[in-house]
Amino acid sequence: MLGFAIVDRQPTADATALWLTSRTDTTFVRNTNAVVISHNDPDYEQRVRSLTTDHCVVLTNGTEPPLRFAHAVQADVFDELIELTATHQKRISQAVEDYSHRKRAKLVSPVFRPVPELAAPECDEPRFRALSLANYIGEVWAAWLFTDEQRRRRTVTPKTGESPWIMPEELNDPAVATFPTEFVDRVRPEPPTRRK
Repeated sequence: MLGFAIVDRQPTADATALWLTSRTDTTFVRNTNAVVISHNDPDYEQRVRSLTTDHCVVLTNGTEPPLRFAHAVQADVFDELIELTATHQKRISQAVEDYSHRKRAKLVSPVFRPVPELAAPECDEPRFRALSLANYIGEVWAAWLFTDEQRRRRTVTPKTGESPWIMPEELNDPAVATFPTEFVDRVRPEPPTRRK
C-alpha cells in the first residue's frame, strides 16, 4: 500500500478533491499530492482511478463516492488506530518500567506524541475538507510510527548489539511496523483497474 487517498465529493460540488498521504521515512508521513478534478472532465474516472490505485481510499463526511471503490473507509476507522497506539504506548512504558526494576537502573521513560484531533476545515470546499482529513490521518499514522520507533530503539543493546534488550520477546521486532497487525485489514489498498 502506497498510503491513503482522501476523497471529497459532495453532492452539490462541481469538483472532487483528492489528497494523497504517504509514509516518506521511518516515522514521517506527509501529504504528497493534491488534485482537484472537475466533474465535467472527460477523463474524470481514469484520473480518479490512477490516483487511488494502491492507496486506501478514505472518504470525507458527506462524500458520495465518485466511483465504486473496493475498500473505501470513513475517518472513524482511525479511532481504532488511536486506541491501538495508546495501548502500544502503555505496553512499551510498562516494559521500560519492568526492565528498570529488574536491573535496578534508572531509565528515561519514552515520550510519545499527543493524540491528534480532527480539525474543522478552513473553508467548506472540497480541497479544504480533504486537506483537513489528510492532515489528521497523517498525524494519527505518524503517532503510531513514532510510538513503534520508540519500541524498536529499545530492542538492541547499543554497546553490544545484543537482543533482546529492554523490550520483552513479544515486543522485540527489529523493524518499525507500518500499522498494528490488528489494523492492517481495516485499511486495504484499492486494486489496479483492469484495462479493457
